[in-house]
Amino acid sequence: MASLVDTADLTLNAQEALSVSQAIFEKVYSKPQISNVHGIQTGIQMQTQIPFYGLIGAVGKVSSGCTPNASSEKVNLTEKYWAPALVDFRLTHCQGDVSQLFKMWKRSRIALGTWEDVDNEMMAFITDRGIDAVTEAILRISQFGDTSAALVANGGYITAGKDIAFLTMINGLWQQIFASATVKRYTIAENALATEAAQLALASDRALQAMRYLYNEIDSRVFDVQGLKFQMTRSLWNNWSDFLEDKSLAFSLDRTEQGSTKASYRGIPIEVRNDWDRNIRTWNDLGDTLLYPHRMILTPIDNVPIGTSDEESMTRLDAFYDKVTRSHYLDGAFYIDVKVLEEAMCGAAY
Repeated sequence: MASLVDTADLTLNAQEALSVSQAIFEKVYSKPQISNVHGIQTGIQMQTQIPFYGLIGAVGKVSSGCTPNASSEKVNLTEKYWAPALVDFRLTHCQGDVSQLFKMWKRSRIALGTWEDVDNEMMAFITDRGIDAVTEAILRISQFGDTSAALVANGGYITAGKDIAFLTMINGLWQQIFASATVKRYTIAENALATEAAQLALASDRALQAMRYLYNEIDSRVFDVQGLKFQMTRSLWNNWSDFLEDKSLAFSLDRTEQGSTKASYRGIPIEVRNDWDRNIRTWNDLGDTLLYPHRMILTPIDNVPIGTSDEESMTRLDAFYDKVTRSHYLDGAFYIDVKVLEEAMCGAAY
């Protein structure tokens, strides 16, 4: 058993910090609110059919008299399936393993309470860090999950030394996009270059060109759907911002120029996916290059929903103390799947 707080790298003596206010807490990574980038469908715990009802094709020819023009057109039905994976983890904290010299971590004054009694502020901190880890896991799995994931050394594109089990539960958003022949694609030429430095040297108008292409080429029906957004890596967002500054267009969040602002393109909001950049660098480092370091999608968020049994499990942990092991436990578990529903209603740049 071990403590969830590792003090091995601290110098513990009579002069160390005594209160939380003296500590510096590592900032959590910025990440989107999941409901801002994906629809959420609940009540899904097992393989569930998603039926798609098509449209009737062309009808109507010039009348030939008393005999109507017969049509053989039908409403075609197709299907996809939810196949959510049940993901779980456990964090373990043994109060007795925290050094008594670590005075910031308050301890029980009663001997029998040594293991069970934990300062509320400290336990709240651990719980908060645990919930942040859940959100990171949801974003990693839903975006970068790959049931066929393999390390670079084994012919795949997962960073050397990584545990592929963190990705193999489902095929995430990007695997579905890569596999689709229907999703409209803009090819970002720099992604294919031979060094990371070359990949990162984007053409000055690359983000503009990508957004313009997806806007012009995507199925026009998306413009009648609520929740239409561009979502892009920080690298493309920086490229877009630099482009605006270089052109001296003086864009701002409250000023519109020809239907666009810095945070939108032709009236469509832009969502910056810092988590994409972070996960690409963490999981898709090929050695000399990164796997598609610049990425973008244009689609309504309800067209790329996350499926789960319930939203509560994605935002909370089950905390309890066990007298037998004298440890505090934080359990997390959630069902997760993600789908690109109507592929014609999705455009991607990578």
